[in-house]
Amino acid sequence: MTEKPFVDFIYPDELPMVIERHKRRLAGESVPTIYESAIKTTDGRKILVELNVSQSLYREKSTTFVIVRDITERKKTEKIQSFVYRISEAAYSAENLEEFYQAIHKIIAELMPAKDNFYIALLDESSGMLQFPYFVDEEEENPGPQPLGYGLTEYVLRTGRSLLASPEVFAKLEKKGEVVSVGPPSIDWLGVPLKIRGKTIGVLTVQSYTEGVRYTEEEKNVLTFIAEQVAMAIERKQATQSLEKSEKQIRALVEAIPDSIYFKDTEGRNLVVNKAYEKLVGRVRDNVIGKTDEEILPLKLAEECCRSDKKVLKTRKNFHGEEKFLNPNGEMTFFETTKSPILDEQGDIVGLVGVSRDITERKKTEEALEESEERYRDLVEKAGIAILIDDRDGNFKYVNERYAELFGYSEKELENQSIRSVVHSDDMDMVMQYHNNRIQGKKAPSRYEFTGVKKNGSIIYLEVDAQAIKKGKRIVGTRSYIWDITPRKMAEEKLKASLQEKEVLLREIHHRVKNNLQIISSLLNLQSRHIKDRSSLNMFQESRHRVRSMALVHEKLYRSEDMAKVDFCEYIRSLSSHLFMSYGINSASIKLDVDVKDVYLDINTSIPCGLIINELVSNSLKHAFAGKKQGRIRIVLQPENEDKFRLVVSDNGVGLPRSLDVTKTESLGLQLVTMLVEQLQGSLSIDRNGGTSFEIIFQETFK
Repeated sequence: MTEKPFVDFIYPDELPMVIERHKRRLAGESVPTIYESAIKTTDGRKILVELNVSQSLYREKSTTFVIVRDITERKKTEKIQSFVYRISEAAYSAENLEEFYQAIHKIIAELMPAKDNFYIALLDESSGMLQFPYFVDEEEENPGPQPLGYGLTEYVLRTGRSLLASPEVFAKLEKKGEVVSVGPPSIDWLGVPLKIRGKTIGVLTVQSYTEGVRYTEEEKNVLTFIAEQVAMAIERKQATQSLEKSEKQIRALVEAIPDSIYFKDTEGRNLVVNKAYEKLVGRVRDNVIGKTDEEILPLKLAEECCRSDKKVLKTRKNFHGEEKFLNPNGEMTFFETTKSPILDEQGDIVGLVGVSRDITERKKTEEALEESEERYRDLVEKAGIAILIDDRDGNFKYVNERYAELFGYSEKELENQSIRSVVHSDDMDMVMQYHNNRIQGKKAPSRYEFTGVKKNGSIIYLEVDAQAIKKGKRIVGTRSYIWDITPRKMAEEKLKASLQEKEVLLREIHHRVKNNLQIISSLLNLQSRHIKDRSSLNMFQESRHRVRSMALVHEKLYRSEDMAKVDFCEYIRSLSSHLFMSYGINSASIKLDVDVKDVYLDINTSIPCGLIINELVSNSLKHAFAGKKQGRIRIVLQPENEDKFRLVVSDNGVGLPRSLDVTKTESLGLQLVTMLVEQLQGSLSIDRNGGTSFEIIFQETFK
């Protein structure tokens, strides 16, 4: 190589320029010392280089020194950067996605063979369908949206990796079951993933159907890099289009709203207004945009609007108020206005938005309502109903003659008073809580009773019907109608006192009956001490138990809160405990199970039911366990239906003889049980298997 002239290495296209600069340099002219050119390799390939040329003495001869630097990779990088810039520029300049996709196609076609075969596939996450928003192919038409399958496109979408698929690569993937053949076969298929923040959203693809037109790994890498930029550009463009669509929808919505809507900058100039605003001020939009209220509205109204604008911009708070002016037709128009500040991303105020609603018809209705209320008030005055209207703080705004008379004041004396002046301290917290809740729009009873205080300090009982008064949407006070219920309250207090007296008397009666029954029981006990005959003694003891069961009913009623009903669960436990103790039964040998829940019986039912339980439990304790060391007695009392009860007294003792007919027995206890069941209008059945079980179905004697 050292024996060849340098120009022999210069690429033919670059040779004239290199020779021309060399001659000028030798002639002493000023030429660039560093410039780009190209050389050829021994196999004829073109390599881009940077030449650094200098002239110097070498062995006392003028010699040209050339430093050659390969800049192929740098030029490729610059070219790719240029394409990336063009992609970014296209994202901003294209009016829609279709135009943007066309620009992308054109750019990529300059990098590699892609003019006739190029498409973009995107995954629609909402439907799960694969869509082809841009599709150019010399062999087939756009397939349109389709469910995900196992084509090469879905493979790249699934794996998130770029794929250069020659027929051999495709055959291997097909053999593994990774892909299936879709569409006409290509010579080379190159697909790269479109990724946003690591998530694959689609695939960018080029392919060749022509022999000799193939893609390289280098082109795959370049396309992969460019695809990242394309994905970001697609996201920006989609976001821009969505924003534009949203803005159009918002503009359409603003135009469709019947309320007047306007946007202003911080100087008060209108930036956006809708049709309703044009109609309100009687001007077309072109004569409103860019102008202030002073240039559009009547002077007085403009001043009011400017004041509220400044307040919103200064305080950064919403404004609510009512305004009025003469419309272009000369009619007085009332409207309700709400204004809110508009903040940018940094939180700085950049303007405000206002909404004005025409409330003229509502105002007319309110005026008509006020006239109607005036007539109604006149009727109420004549009807003798006390009326009060107060503000949000409870200060009197209006009282009628009857109200003043009710509390012993004149109407003049109540002008500067509040509801605190006439409410007793015991009820002050309650009345003020109800008032404040009503003012705040919270729940509060509209009708309730409270204690009032008259001017002379005397107590008066009152009933009030209070309703909130609204002005627009704001509650400004309450309207109350008051009735004197002192006579009714006094009558109720007398009735309550009378009932308390009767309750004390009834409790005393139960107490005395219980005491008298206990005296009888004690007398029987004393008398029994002088009886030697065992049979007679047993009769006395059984009589004592029966008296005790009746006394226990009166004792439970005397001690209960509800004197009409006996808690039978507690009653049965007390009665059973007494019987076990009287018969000297060890509870460790004879067990008692009581299954009674929430059963309450009146006295007329309790006494016969208690006597039945007394007889049956006594009978079990005396006879059921003769010769047995262990046993069990079970008492069950449960409601059957709406008005009936089921009583079961059972034991696991020796059982009643099967020949015994309880309706014809000489046993006083069983005779008594039969009579008491009839008294309760009930039915009796006996089960003699495994002991004895008495089942009685009865209903309360008096409901």
